[in-house]
Formats: sequence, C-alpha cells, structure tokens
Amino acid sequence: MFYTGQLKQNFCYKQRVNGFITEILGFFEQNILNMMKKLLPLFACILLLSVSSYAQPIVFGLKGGLDMTKLTGQAFGGNYSASFNAGVYATSKFNDKWGWQTEIVYNQGNEGVNVDGFQSVCANYANFNNSSSYTATIGAVTIPLLVTYNLNNFFSLCAGPQVSFNAYTDQNLFINGAIPFKVTDIWGCIGGKLDLNGVNFYLRYNNGFTDINKFGGDAWKNRQINFGLEVPIYTMRKKK
Repeated sequence: MFYTGQLKQNFCYKQRVNGFITEILGFFEQNILNMMKKLLPLFACILLLSVSSYAQPIVFGLKGGLDMTKLTGQAFGGNYSASFNAGVYATSKFNDKWGWQTEIVYNQGNEGVNVDGFQSVCANYANFNNSSSYTATIGAVTIPLLVTYNLNNFFSLCAGPQVSFNAYTDQNLFINGAIPFKVTDIWGCIGGKLDLNGVNFYLRYNNGFTDINKFGGDAWKNRQINFGLEVPIYTMRKKK
C-alpha cells in the first residue's frame, strides 16, 4: 500500500516537472527563438568574418555532457528523455564583451514512441511486435555558430544558429531499413556558461525549426536541452 502510494506521488511529481519545463520552453519557442530564426544569416556572416581575420587568441577544447531531448508530433511520447553529447569546440573574442564559439558535437537522442500515433502516421514503415514500449534512437552531428556575450568574469550568454546531420538511426523500429527522418535540421540555440578558471559549465536550449518527418503527415521537430563541461586544451595565437 505504501509502495503504491509512493509510486503515484512520484508520477504526479514527474507530471508537474514536465509541465513546468514545457511551459518555459514554449515561451522561448514563441518569442525569443522565432526572432532569432530571422537573424541566422547575420550570425553566420559575423562569425565567418571573425574567424577569417582573427586578432584574438582562439581556444580549442573538448566538451561533453547530458542532453534532454524530445520530438514533437503525435508519433512520439512528448516527454523529454536523457541522452548524451560529446565533441570539440573553438572560441575567441571580438573584444572584452563580445565573442564567438563554434563546435562539432555528436548528440544521441532516445525518443519514446507513441505506438498508436506512429502507426497512424507511417504504419507501412513501423516494425511493431507485441511490445507496448518502443524507442527511436537518433544520433546526429551538430555544428552551432554562436555569438557570445560576457556578463562578467564568470558568466556569459550565447545565441545563434546550428545545423545538424543525422548520422545514425536505430534500424530495429523500421521495416526494411526505411528511415523516416530527414538528414539535416536547422536549429536556433540560446544559453549560457559559467567559467571557473577556464573550465566551463554550460547550459543551452536548442529549438529545431525543420520538420524532419521525411514522409509527411505529422510535424516532427527537435527540442533539446544541453548541459555539461568544457575543457580547453590548446590556444592558437596570431603570429606577429
């Protein structure tokens, strides 16, 4: 009896947390990220110009951490699931306040499948058996181009576009290797980091703008939260 009550209490708590997260992310999607989508070309031009004529040192490093990911649409569960991210980054400054950062990162998402919804959208491609629980695993290489702003010596903000390329999809869920996900996705990113003597703790929200459903009928868009650690390993300075 006590065990059952504890399970119900944990389930209700999880629902409240998911509702709170969904409400916050909805605000970002409807306001900040919609505006940022219009500024993607400007972000890209600024960063490309700065890299081609760098005057400040460029720091290269490794990064890795955890993801919370989900896909929108009736074919998926609609809840965030845990996964991981790992890769490399390069960052530099325009001046004391403004700078840039770019990365090459591998992300893996494990998306819970809504069986009834998935069957209604692409029944011809689903490989369902008697199990009631399915997960679509998607691995992607992501490349963000971010403008950074230093609030002080410890905290900084970042925002900009990101492109991703699907590099791996679990084949067990789909018939005859049919993969319903598009290869590329365009995102908008916003976040911040805490700098502790060069070692950074980052937190970022990424909003996918592309409907990655290759077969149509249901809009599948990526939603992702990243948090983790960045460690610098090499600083490149301009030769005099």
